[in-house]
Amino acid sequence: MRITNKTREHIVPALAFSLVILFTFAPILWLLKPHRSPSFAWLAVLPPAVITAWQALQLPAVAQGNFIAERYVWAPTLGLELALRLDGLALFFGLIITGVGACIAFYTAYYFEGDPRQGFFYLVLYGFMASMLGLVWADDLLTLFVFWEGTSITSYLLIAFKSDYKGATEGARRALIVTTAGGLAMLAGMVLLGLHVGSFHISEILAAPDIAAASITPIALVLIFLGAFTKSAQFPFQFWLPGAMAAPTPASAYLHSATMVKAGVFLLARLHPAFSELPLWFWTLFLVGGFTMVLGGVSAIRYTDMKALLAYATVAVLGTLVMLLAFREEYAYEAFVVTVLAHALYKAPLFLSTGIVDHAMGTRDLRRLANLARIMPLVAVTVVLAALSMSGVIPTMGFLAKELMLEQGFQRIEHGDGLVGGLMYAASTLAALFMAGAIFTLTWEAFFRRQPDEQPAHLHHAPSLGFVAPALLLTLLGTLGAFFTGAYENLLFAPTIAAISGEPISLKLKLWHGLTPVFLTSLAVLALGIGIFALRNRVRQAFARVPEKFSSLAVYDATVEAIYHFAYRLTTVIQGSPMAPQVSVTLLAGVAVMVYALFFPSPRTSVLLDSLEIPSLAEWLIFALAILGALATVRARSRLSAIISLGVVGITVTLFFIVFGAPDLALTQLLIEVLTVILLVLVFFRVRPDPFVEIDKRRAFRIFVAIAMGFFGFTVVMVNHFAQIGESISPYFLENSSSLGKGTNVVNVILVDFRGYDTLGEITVLGLAALGGYALLRSPQIHKLRRRIVAARSASEDGAHPVSSIKQEAAEMGHD
Repeated sequence: MRITNKTREHIVPALAFSLVILFTFAPILWLLKPHRSPSFAWLAVLPPAVITAWQALQLPAVAQGNFIAERYVWAPTLGLELALRLDGLALFFGLIITGVGACIAFYTAYYFEGDPRQGFFYLVLYGFMASMLGLVWADDLLTLFVFWEGTSITSYLLIAFKSDYKGATEGARRALIVTTAGGLAMLAGMVLLGLHVGSFHISEILAAPDIAAASITPIALVLIFLGAFTKSAQFPFQFWLPGAMAAPTPASAYLHSATMVKAGVFLLARLHPAFSELPLWFWTLFLVGGFTMVLGGVSAIRYTDMKALLAYATVAVLGTLVMLLAFREEYAYEAFVVTVLAHALYKAPLFLSTGIVDHAMGTRDLRRLANLARIMPLVAVTVVLAALSMSGVIPTMGFLAKELMLEQGFQRIEHGDGLVGGLMYAASTLAALFMAGAIFTLTWEAFFRRQPDEQPAHLHHAPSLGFVAPALLLTLLGTLGAFFTGAYENLLFAPTIAAISGEPISLKLKLWHGLTPVFLTSLAVLALGIGIFALRNRVRQAFARVPEKFSSLAVYDATVEAIYHFAYRLTTVIQGSPMAPQVSVTLLAGVAVMVYALFFPSPRTSVLLDSLEIPSLAEWLIFALAILGALATVRARSRLSAIISLGVVGITVTLFFIVFGAPDLALTQLLIEVLTVILLVLVFFRVRPDPFVEIDKRRAFRIFVAIAMGFFGFTVVMVNHFAQIGESISPYFLENSSSLGKGTNVVNVILVDFRGYDTLGEITVLGLAALGGYALLRSPQIHKLRRRIVAARSASEDGAHPVSSIKQEAAEMGHD
C-alpha cells in the first residue's frame, strides 16, 4: 500500500525563496571581496546554515507523510513549470547538500585566505549549491534537467578554477563532456516518459499505473541510466572523477562527497518506486554498480596522491549505492540511506584534511609525507576518526552501513538466491577490504610513520583552528551519530526510505547484533585490509604492471582524438577550399533536408500541387523576364553586363509586388535594387576585369547549385503558404497596425514596432559584418598581399608568371 501524502499549507514560497537566496547572495559576497579577512567565513556560512535549519524544522511534518509542493508557470505554451517538492528523499539529500555546504563555505575562507579569487569561487560554489538543491527538490523532469545541467556548468567552473594548471582544464573538460553527453541521453529518456504519461511531473509519472509495462519504458530507462551513470561515475564512465581532483580542495570535498556525484544516485532513487520491479532495472544496477564498487575499491590503493586515492574510494561507494538501489528489501534501503549519510560525513573531512595538508606542506604526495600527527594533531585526529568510519570499524556510522550491506547479501543467500547474494557478498567484501587497506595506507604514511619514501616536504605554516574545525565537526557527527540513531532514524531515515520504496516503514537500527556471521565477516575484512596495508608496496608494483591502454580513460582519449581527427578532415574538405565550394556544400545541405522532408517517409507534394493556381498573363511575362535576366547574368561576358542583368531580375521582383497589390514593398524593392546596382558598379569599377570564361564543369556545377537553391526557396515559400500548422498572423498585423503601431504602412509598422527587436538584430548583424569587412581591409596581411599582387602583375607584364602562386596564397587566406 502506497503512502498517502498531503501537501502542507504554507504562505511563504520557501523552496523557491531558498534558491533565490543562494543565487543572489553569491554575487553580493563576491563584491564584498571576502579574501581580505577570514572573518567573512561567518558571513559565507550564513545562507546554507539558515536553509539547513529551515529544512531541519520540516522533519517532523515530513516524517508524518506531509510534503511541501510549489509550482510556478514557466513557459505555458510549452507546458513547462518550475515544480518543486520537498518529501522525505528531497529533504534527506537537501540537508546533506546545505549542511556539508555550510562547512565547505566556512573552510573556503581559510583555504583561499588572501587570494583575490576567493569571491569568484564563492560565486560559483553557491551557484552549484543552488543547482543541486533545485535538482533534489524538483518535481518535474524538465525542471530537474535544467538544474542537472546547472550542476554540470558550475562544476566545470569549479574544477577548472586553477585555469593556469593544465590538469585542471583537462579534467574539467573531460567531466563536462562526459556528464553533458549523458545528460542529453537522459533528457531523451525523460521526454519519452513524459510524453507517454502525458505529464512531466515526477509524482504523476511514479503514480502512473502502467508506466513499468509500457513498451517505451526500456528505451527510456536505458537513456536515463546513461545520464545517471555518467554523473555518478559508474563503469565505464568512472574515469572522469579522478581527473576532476584537480579542482581546489573545497570543490573536491563538496562535489565528490556530498553533491554532484550523488546526483545520478538520487535520480535512480527517485525513480525506484515505479521501475524497481523490472528485470532491466535490477540487473543493470546490480551488475554495473557491483563492478564499479569492486573496481573503485581495488584501484584506490595504487595511488600515492591523497586526492586520487580518495577519488577512487568515492567511485567504490557510488557503485555500492547504485547496486543497493537494485534491490527492494528493507536491509538494502537501510544500507542505502546510512551509506549516503556516512559517506558524506567521512569523505568530506578526508578531502578537507587533504587540503589542509597540501596547504601547509605544499604537497599531498604520500611519498613525501610522514609524521604529520606531531605537527598537526587535530588534523590527525580528524583523519583517524574518518578512516575508522570509512573502513567500517565499530562504533562508527561506516560500520553500521557496512553491516547493513553485508546483511542484505546474507539475507539473499538465506532465502535461496545464492547467485545474487553470493555475488553481492563477495563483491562487497572485496571492495571493503581494499578500501580499508587504502585508507590505512593514507593514515599511516602521512601521519604516523617516521620517514617518508622520498625527499620530505617541509611545513610552510601550521593550520589554524578555524581551518580544521569544519572537517573535525563533520567527523565527530559521523562518529557520534552511530550511537544515537534512535533519536533520528524515524525522523530522517524512515521518510527517506518511504519515498524510495513507496511503502511506510519503521526502523530500529542497532550497532550491535551479537557475534553474527555478518559481524565476523566485518572482522575478517578488517584483518585482510590490514594485510593489504602491510603488502601495499607489492600491491602498488603489481598495479604498475597493468597496461593503461585498455583503461576507460584510454578508450575515452582515443575516442575524442578520433572525433577531433575526423572533424579536422571534414572541416578541411568543406571549409579548407575556396569560398565557392564551401557555399555550395552549405546550400546543397539545405536542399537535401528539403527533399527528405518532401518525399520521405511519405510524399507531401500533393498538398502543394493541389493548391497551385494558373498564373495570369502578366505573371507569366514577368516570370519569363526574370528567367531571361538570370540566364543573361550567367552568360554575361563582362561584370557590367552581369550587374545590369542581375538588376533586371530585381526589377521583376518589383513588378511582382505591384501585380500583387503591394506598392510600398515595390517602392522599397526598387530603391534597394537601384542602390545595389550602383554599389556593385562602384566596387567592380576598381577591380581588374577578368577575361570571359566559357562554361566548364565547375561553372556548370555552380549553375546547378543556383537552380537547386531557386527551387528550394520556391518550395519553402509554397509550404509556408499552403501547409501552415497554425493560424496565420497576417490578419493580426492588418487589424492592429494602426491602433497599436500608429501607422498605416503595415510593413513599416511590422519592421519598426511589432518586430522592432528583430530589425534591431538584423541592423546589428549588418553593422558587425561591415566592421569585420573594414577590419579585414585594414589588415596588414591584406596590404602585404595587395603589394605582392601589384608587383606580380607588373612582373607578368614583363613576361614572368608569378601570379598563380599568389592566388594560391590568397585562397589559403580565405579569398578566392
